[in-house]
Amino acid sequence: MDVCLRKNHFCAFDSAYQGFASGDLETDAYSLRLFAENTSRICLFQSFAKNFGLYGERAGCVSFLTDSAEEATRVQSRIKAVARPMYSNPPVHGARIVDHILGDADLTANWH
Repeated sequence: MDVCLRKNHFCAFDSAYQGFASGDLETDAYSLRLFAENTSRICLFQSFAKNFGLYGERAGCVSFLTDSAEEATRVQSRIKAVARPMYSNPPVHGARIVDHILGDADLTANWH
């Protein structure tokens, strides 16, 4: 992190296997949380294909931490411009499963 900060790098994290390295979701998110606490601009690519067993469902998200609301608006506009030509209606089955599990405290605890 010190090198990234010193060189003013924009950092992106790929979290496709969160929970698989240590067996604990929080432990595996340590580096992301460390950067989020010490920088104001990062990107997270998160897939739920592996840790939810949703292979082939294309369930995931991309998130950005930005310096300001204005920057967030610019980032969102660019992401939409990239995503629209690729697909107009992405698959929702996997996303609905993840939403259902993470929206219920008991199911979330069971998943952990």
